[in-house]
Amino acid sequence: MNRNVLIVAAATALIGFALGRSLAPTTIEFPAADAALDAEQMESRVAIALRETRAFPRAGNLIRLFEGLTRENVAGAASAVRERAAERDPVDLQLFLTAYAHLDPTAAMLEVQSWPIRSRREQGLRIVMREWAASGERLAAGNYYDSLTDPETRAVAASPLVRGWALSGDVEGARALALRFFEEEGRREVVDALVGGVLHAQGAEGALALARAGEPHGERAFDRQIALATLALVGREDAKQAAAYYDALLRPEPTPWLTPQLVPLAGLIRNDDSEAALEWLLPKADGPERTRALKETMGTWARRDFDAARAWFEARGALEAAASGELSPTDSTLLSGLVRRQARVQPSEAAAWAVRLRPESDRLEMLRRVAYFWSMKDPAAADAWLATLVLSDAERAPIAEAAEWGRSRDAAARAPADDL
Repeated sequence: MNRNVLIVAAATALIGFALGRSLAPTTIEFPAADAALDAEQMESRVAIALRETRAFPRAGNLIRLFEGLTRENVAGAASAVRERAAERDPVDLQLFLTAYAHLDPTAAMLEVQSWPIRSRREQGLRIVMREWAASGERLAAGNYYDSLTDPETRAVAASPLVRGWALSGDVEGARALALRFFEEEGRREVVDALVGGVLHAQGAEGALALARAGEPHGERAFDRQIALATLALVGREDAKQAAAYYDALLRPEPTPWLTPQLVPLAGLIRNDDSEAALEWLLPKADGPERTRALKETMGTWARRDFDAARAWFEARGALEAAASGELSPTDSTLLSGLVRRQARVQPSEAAAWAVRLRPESDRLEMLRRVAYFWSMKDPAAADAWLATLVLSDAERAPIAEAAEWGRSRDAAARAPADDL
């Protein structure tokens, strides 16, 4: 390489480095362990920290600064945070307000209530109220809540107060508070806050113990709401424990309020283990929720590992039953999940199974899906297959339309694959 070119490249790199340093945030000077910043110094250094564009070093700098908050310098930090409101990251706000809440929670509450932007004000109220109660000063936090007169502010602060109370370790107190809000003010969201707080502090076992202490099959809606929240929240952390709790709730017999939880809970189980989700669903009473959950679970498994899903289905003897036209309603539902995936990658093979689905299932939907994807790959073969189908005119029309979409060059724009 030409020596002059090397010199120019090196000079350019040095200039870029110098410009980068000039544009980067000024280095922050942290005080000695036995010293404290005054308000002006705190404001200046928090402002510098907030200008850091990388989230991790910004958070680290802010934590070090906020560890040095005092009643004398906190106003400076608050001023810097307010000044950067338009560019703020939610984490920045949380770091400041949680530190402020430990220093002076009442002052922190007054600070956030002075903010003019409603969404930011409400976010701040939630952070301070939760942290205040979680810090152990739950009675003081509760008394402050009771002093609030604005209905909107009370509505925002209720759930964080309950969650913080539960995070502090006082489950019974948090439960009593949530019950008060639920029965006196009709706040159903406080139940999620209660269960979520217990789950955070004590894990799935703690949340399940809270739910089992109630009587969800009784007349009190509060206990029933705790059971529902437990299924949803514990299910995200330990789906199999939530499934066992669901099964316990089925006794002595299924109840209308419980049945809708089958589909989302099955979805949580199959996130980790599709086969386990199917095995859990199969013994359940027949119904639209079970049918939907089976179909979605089989479809998910087939999308992730078609060969494994097909092998499991074949082990049931269901493929033989399908070939002889003797599919049970359950196996027809499961087969439709396989066909949904196979239609995309092996439409000619999927066509043979789609026609064997039971008429009362989603047979027509799967025929339509096969027609679409097969026509994209081999229009002549798809047309020949379509001509063999014994269908009414009303049934044939949407399938023929799907085949036409598959043949068209702009099929993706006119009929997204997820619709088929």
